Amino acid sequence: MDNEKELRQVYDILTAAWRAYREHYPPGNPQDDTYWSKLVDDLHEIESQYNCQLCRDILCNVASDLERKAKVLHQSK
Repeated sequence: MDNEKELRQVYDILTAAWRAYREHYPPGNPQDDTYWSKLVDDLHEIESQYNCQLCRDILCNVASDLERKAKVLHQSK
């Protein structure tokens, strides 16, 4: 893959991850299976589109960050 193509793919992965993060923010209750199932489905769809380690790493971080924030947000309620 040439540099321009690779950079474009990285840009597309980051953009897709950002859109998923934005769509699922603020995070739902950790007990809300509907919220988390939708998040997982959306992230799997992105991962299947790009199918590379960078994409998997970024999407795992998106899910981890939302989970961490959900626990903090809903802990006080």
